[in-house]
Amino acid sequence: MFGYLRFILAILVLISHLNIRFFSLNPGVIAVTIFYLLAGFVVSHLYFDIFANKKNKLLQFYTDRIIRIFPLYTIVATITIIFLLITHYGNPHFTLIKLLYNYTIIPLNYYMYIDSTILTNPKWQLIPPAWSLGTELLAYLLLPLALISKRFFYISFIATLTIYIIANLNIINSDYFGYRFIIGVFFIFLFGSLIQQKKKIETLTLYMLILIIAFFLYKYNNLSGVYVKETLIGIIVGIPIVAFISKKPNLIFNKTLGQLSYAIFLTHFLIIWILDYLTIKNYIITIIITISIITSILLIYIETVVFNKIKRK
Repeated sequence: MFGYLRFILAILVLISHLNIRFFSLNPGVIAVTIFYLLAGFVVSHLYFDIFANKKNKLLQFYTDRIIRIFPLYTIVATITIIFLLITHYGNPHFTLIKLLYNYTIIPLNYYMYIDSTILTNPKWQLIPPAWSLGTELLAYLLLPLALISKRFFYISFIATLTIYIIANLNIINSDYFGYRFIIGVFFIFLFGSLIQQKKKIETLTLYMLILIIAFFLYKYNNLSGVYVKETLIGIIVGIPIVAFISKKPNLIFNKTLGQLSYAIFLTHFLIIWILDYLTIKNYIITIIITISIITSILLIYIETVVFNKIKRK
């Protein structure tokens, strides 16, 4: 059932970029936080179940993640470049180094320090939400080590949770260190791994710790930082949701919706830009979602055809 959950989360990210808020909360931030949990769960599943008895387990794991992330991302990024070259939307400025940043993804996670913007008005990367893919890629590098070493697992959990708390106390930037940087969110990925490994006592104990932290932050009015409320909600709500869904059998279309979720995540900004360029100002959310789904289906088909041809060669 994770495909259904991913699909809903992708739609939440989409509508958040249409400036839709729920009770002043950004639904996209909550969704991305739950995506972190899912990523940790999936990596743990791949490592312990899928590649457990295979040779070159780490190599196969990293190959799987590269195939999962980069082909469709590269297609969408390239189509976006073509659109920008034809229309000059956003007054794009291309440099080799910025293109390299965009195509390798990880530097996008540090957009506040590394100028990876292609559009200059407004300033955007080729795929704006891709900064979170940078976070995920960094998590993929660290998670196998955490799964191999219990010591590293719990030290990194406590260390990154500590950074998260410091950020949520507004001692350091809560947006960067409590939401975007791996140094402050890696423990969320590890929560997903704990759920997958069915470590109920550890999960419950650490979940109670999160609840206590949330209570004290609320008690002493320290929920004013950027995205503090949203990330806490994502963790507190996401953990029981992921744990519950993990016990349920997959429903029909689960895999299809999972594929669509990633494509929607990648394409929705491009759809918004195209509609804006066509001066369709009064578009409604259902139109955006419909076009994003149709575009995503087409891109998944293109990716499948291209990838199959490469494998045959």
